[in-house]
Amino acid sequence: MEALRYPLTINSRAVAVLLTLGLTLGAATAAPAQVFLAARPHPEFTIGPLLVTATVPRDLGTVQAQVSWSLSVPSGRAAPANEDLYLLWPREVAAATAAGPADLEVAAYVAARGLQVLNTGRLTLRARDRTRIGTGNFGEPIDTHVSFATFMRPGFPQLGIGTYIKIPWTPKLTDAQSILTLALPLNGMIAPKPAGWFTELFWGRRYVVTSSFGDVGQIALSLFPIYFERRDHVVHLARDFSLMNLTFPDAHQLRIEEISPPGATRRGSRVRAGSETVSLLLPGGDGLSSQVLRVEFNYFTGSIAWRPIIVSLVLLALGNVMGTIMLGQSIGNLVRRWFWLGRGVPRARHAGAVIAPETLRVIEPGASSYADVVRLCGAPQEERQRRAGRQRTLVYRGTVLTTHCKFGVGWFATVSHREIEHHEVVVEIEDDRVRDVEARVGRARAD
Repeated sequence: MEALRYPLTINSRAVAVLLTLGLTLGAATAAPAQVFLAARPHPEFTIGPLLVTATVPRDLGTVQAQVSWSLSVPSGRAAPANEDLYLLWPREVAAATAAGPADLEVAAYVAARGLQVLNTGRLTLRARDRTRIGTGNFGEPIDTHVSFATFMRPGFPQLGIGTYIKIPWTPKLTDAQSILTLALPLNGMIAPKPAGWFTELFWGRRYVVTSSFGDVGQIALSLFPIYFERRDHVVHLARDFSLMNLTFPDAHQLRIEEISPPGATRRGSRVRAGSETVSLLLPGGDGLSSQVLRVEFNYFTGSIAWRPIIVSLVLLALGNVMGTIMLGQSIGNLVRRWFWLGRGVPRARHAGAVIAPETLRVIEPGASSYADVVRLCGAPQEERQRRAGRQRTLVYRGTVLTTHCKFGVGWFATVSHREIEHHEVVVEIEDDRVRDVEARVGRARAD
């Protein structure tokens, strides 16, 4: 308690140095500030065992976390008495779990470090016998008012929100046969995984859930001032069994894509039927070691993941339709190339402007005008005019495709070959009178 009532006094130059160091360390590495803090410096006790469990809800909302721990005191030394315990947590506590106002000292301590207090409240503290570990029974609530204050660094909302928790001393802290459990409803543990539109269309939206201990994640600049001031109050993990769990309900509708680190294990929960659990052992020792458990996952509806199957079937159907269309076009072109259906002789197919010989005979050089040519032949495909403006050239182009049959029965006939004619008519006009008319016809065999 003395560390809170008599905060460390430093001058303005030292503050600048500390903040600069905090910014540098926060930008370079994740400062280990997700830790327990003792009321007095250099505590002789440790935390062990430590169990951090979190349940990832199907609606991907608030994560219900449970932090269970016990104090480990070296043999031959007295257990701490009347010493409060503190916890720094790099997440936002979503709501209070116990009635009543928080200890005013908690919010005052946070505000005195230049941090903006967002919310305060109480949390439920439970105690259970060691024999109940792993049974899913977190024990009964005890009459100890745990207070918390959520905070952020003013002007830097992108750094996230942290929580400072005060755990008042209780005899259960020193009971060798008891485990204390603190319930923490947390926000910010689940985030969507960045992915392209096709990946999301095929697999659906995927998410990443991150649980950690000894880590500050994205809010190093928020937690670091408190940690830096009281880093000699850190309570280390004992060389004991410590574990971090992520539990996923509705395992039959769960898809886990990646787990890191590789040392984490995945198995079905033996306590909650139909649940999947990902676990990571936490090493103990004198140093601080950041442990982060990261899982990429998504929940699907139905008995199986239908989205990849449906998308695959749609793509397969589209591919078959396009293939059928292309095959039909190829077959149609092949049929039209070698066979003809209809009575009589196939008609020639005209394209573009094909001027009949009798129409050309109507055009008289020296007498017909530009308007007469356009009235008889239509608008030309190409028109050229000399710079002087007295001479003009009209060009008409067209094609005629003729089908020649060699054998026919009724409506059916085989095609011998097709012949294509390229027609071009050039009309020379001078002073709005036709000077000359030239017709060209080129013939070739059509493949």
